[in-house]
Amino acid sequence: MKTLTISQKGQVAIPKEVRETLHIKAGDQLAFRVEKGKIILEPAVNIPRSQTWFWTSEVQKKVKKADKNFKEGNFKTYEIDTFVKELKD
Repeated sequence: MKTLTISQKGQVAIPKEVRETLHIKAGDQLAFRVEKGKIILEPAVNIPRSQTWFWTSEVQKKVKKADKNFKEGNFKTYEIDTFVKELKD
């Protein structure tokens, strides 16, 4: 296991090989949490506030269900006129 040294300001340097593997570069943000006495770091992705609804658990469940249905062939195909007519009904 490799080690890091903490500076007087509490900073650590992430080794180049780790940064390259995780595609981390200067200015990127990392999310962290403490879990069972360990510090867990992972690259953070910023999502515009207007898009956060998509990442709610409710929407993600629906997306997963739709993806599963699609993969299992549970979907309809339409001609455009039929599709629009069904939307109006």
